Amino acid sequence: MLSQRGWATILFLNIAFIVSRTSLCGVGKTKYSYIDKDYPVKLPVQLDQVQATFDCSVRYALNTTVAEEVWNKSTDTRNGGFVRLGPDRRVFAVSMFHELHCMSALSRALNETVQTEMLDGHVAHCLNYLRMFTQCTADATEEPIVKVSMLKSEGCAPSFIRRCSNWNTLYDYLSRNYLAFHEHKVVNGTWTRE
Repeated sequence: MLSQRGWATILFLNIAFIVSRTSLCGVGKTKYSYIDKDYPVKLPVQLDQVQATFDCSVRYALNTTVAEEVWNKSTDTRNGGFVRLGPDRRVFAVSMFHELHCMSALSRALNETVQTEMLDGHVAHCLNYLRMFTQCTADATEEPIVKVSMLKSEGCAPSFIRRCSNWNTLYDYLSRNYLAFHEHKVVNGTWTRE
């Protein structure tokens, strides 16, 4: 049978082991340096679920100036869909805005009569990026089938309701981040880091 000192030693070793494993794995880590790969995977925002109606919108039709304006406005934030985080204000793209940027680029490419090498490279990047995003999110929501003949005759698929993350939260976060960075520049002078 172990003495009280023996039990205390075992308890101490167990605590030391747990502490070492926790610190090695980064469990509970809340501070990041934002250098190299030491940054959180997601923004520190809670995206509540909301109901959204998926419907056909003439605002996103091809070959219209309205569609071009709407696509441009979807990514039109003060900071272009980027945030600056950490003590050195490192720049990060926010995934939702990158995705919207790619859809906007694809819409522009479909409206172009002459394809350029730069445009082709951007379109290839965007198609691949959207493919990876779609596979990554692996959405298993069931959707009604729409026949092509219905799309041709009615010009639109019937609307349906989905549960979505509240994307307005991201627009709000980016606005606050932009204002905080602007205040930092005012206090500390012109910012030159990328």
